[in-house]
Amino acid sequence: MPASFDAAKYDNMSCVELNVAMGAVADEMSATAIARGKVVHTNIPGWLLGGQRVASTVAARQSAKIERLRQQEAAIAAARRSRC
Repeated sequence: MPASFDAAKYDNMSCVELNVAMGAVADEMSATAIARGKVVHTNIPGWLLGGQRVASTVAARQSAKIERLRQQEAAIAAARRSRC
């Protein structure tokens, strides 16, 4: 997923396309949140050096991805409110 997205591209979409895009973003956000939860609740043994650091890094990346998806979802919702 790109680090940023172009909110202007949603201005050219139809209501159906906006609904599909909203569903796709929601699906991806749910899958990422589930994966983050699995990482956070994984019992990492103490003898695995650096294991906890890796888990926290992965969780932080997934949290950042969820935040980007929330911003994208807000842009789609704004376009949908104004158009549909």
